[in-house]
Amino acid sequence: MKHSLLLFLVLMLALATGTSAQESDLVSEEYAEPVQRNMVVRDYSDYTVKAYSVSLYVGHFNGATFLDLDPLADRTRITEDGRPDELWPNDILAYDGTPLEEGRLKRSDGLRYRYDSARKEIESGPALGGRVGIFVSDNFHLDLTGSYAQGKAVTTMVYQGMDDTDPRKGTREVVDEDDGFSVLRGGLALMYDARRAAIWGFVPRLGFGLGGVINSYTHLEDKTGLYLEGSLGLTTGITGNLDIYGQVDLNMFSVDVEELGYSNMINYTTFSLGLSWFFDVLPPQVRAAHIATQEAN
Repeated sequence: MKHSLLLFLVLMLALATGTSAQESDLVSEEYAEPVQRNMVVRDYSDYTVKAYSVSLYVGHFNGATFLDLDPLADRTRITEDGRPDELWPNDILAYDGTPLEEGRLKRSDGLRYRYDSARKEIESGPALGGRVGIFVSDNFHLDLTGSYAQGKAVTTMVYQGMDDTDPRKGTREVVDEDDGFSVLRGGLALMYDARRAAIWGFVPRLGFGLGGVINSYTHLEDKTGLYLEGSLGLTTGITGNLDIYGQVDLNMFSVDVEELGYSNMINYTTFSLGLSWFFDVLPPQVRAAHIATQEAN
């Protein structure tokens, strides 16, 4: 009798355990099924930002000419009614803000000037910079840009001699310079990588941007302006996430020129060579599916 009762209890316990397990499985399936039904699978188009890139480069800053005056005609007369500490109509400013002595020297006839045809130039020098790219598609990316360049500001004038018999007459001479000139630029550029036009693994790159420029002198106040930029370059891959590129950037902006009394347009050209690191933000399966779709098309 005792053995029969014990056997009965064991059978009831096994039956209850099996029923609970079945009910638990049914409950799990009941709650799991809606989750699977409501699960959303995202694809390439669901991501606004596809990737980021960080670029660093070194280059050559080509400089520019921001003042280039024509020679004075023989019959040109300049009225000099200012005090020595005031600017005269024919004055050329030095890079410390004072009038150049060469601009006031007269020839032996006392009428014409010994120097004319002033030219102010920014000589070429080294440049370096960086870019942070935000890819909104495979080909288009928005770049935050920044660069720094050094050069030398130089003023030259043509020596007209004491008279027409002076052997140095007609030679262009350096009359002033500033070794501490530098250019700081920062802006935003929309870049297009023409991957379908790639040649031998090199992808053409075109861009357009705008930003601000600061021209710094040793003694003069900084000259600032807003620039427009056009870019042309080539890029090619080194490893999976690392590219090398060469690029030419042309900046155009206006700057006030005291000798002219109005603004003059200046063009800065920079040739650069750099490295770019690519950081993908898409899940691997989304990127793989997108690549497969592109290859199929």
